[in-house]
Amino acid sequence: MSISLGSGQRLVEAAENAHLEHEYNSDLEYEYFNAVLINEKDENGNYVELGKEFILEPNEHFNNLPVNISLSDVQIPTNKYNKDPAIVNGVSWSEALNKIFVDNFERDPSLLWQYFGSANGFFRQYPGIKWEPDENGVIAFDCRNRKWYIQAATSPKDVIILVDVSGSMKGLRMTIAKQTVSSILDTLGDDDFFNIIAYNEELHYVEPCINDTLVQADRNNKEVSYST
Repeated sequence: MSISLGSGQRLVEAAENAHLEHEYNSDLEYEYFNAVLINEKDENGNYVELGKEFILEPNEHFNNLPVNISLSDVQIPTNKYNKDPAIVNGVSWSEALNKIFVDNFERDPSLLWQYFGSANGFFRQYPGIKWEPDENGVIAFDCRNRKWYIQAATSPKDVIILVDVSGSMKGLRMTIAKQTVSSILDTLGDDDFFNIIAYNEELHYVEPCINDTLVQADRNNKEVSYST
């Protein structure tokens, strides 16, 4: 997403205010534009539930994809229930972001996609677009697994990983230890810093090039560590 600081701040403030003003209702019924179901009809020619008419037109600014620049729509992960109360309440209050999305785009027509990712898993995207599941009827996308979401939802971390390389750590034990280190590194993002120290009778840094300091957990530094 290409978005200016001012546009982003307007979205943050609108989301915070809408959430604060919303009163949670476990019985809330709320019809919204589901990005998978929009424009879908049943065998009788009627729009399916959550699949109302949603006008889509090709737009050159968005790679000629059919979009709706007046509205956002909502994608729900396949493993989440469309009408889960937490989802419905979140979708309801986040509807307030629609006018901010549109206003941001009118102020700055160079903006591309704008979106909001929820801890409950729903993903509100502007401009609205239809999502197509794969041949198994599944959409694997979950905004909570995206790098931008993880970085925004977690605080920067400084991590030192200690690895036992003594004589008892041969064979399968060492293989498991290396895999554990790789798994830990996979959880780190560009805002995090790390180093790996091996120990037996003495301590030594696994990679001399990043000796005696913490380094940014970017792709290059992690790849160096994976290969050692």
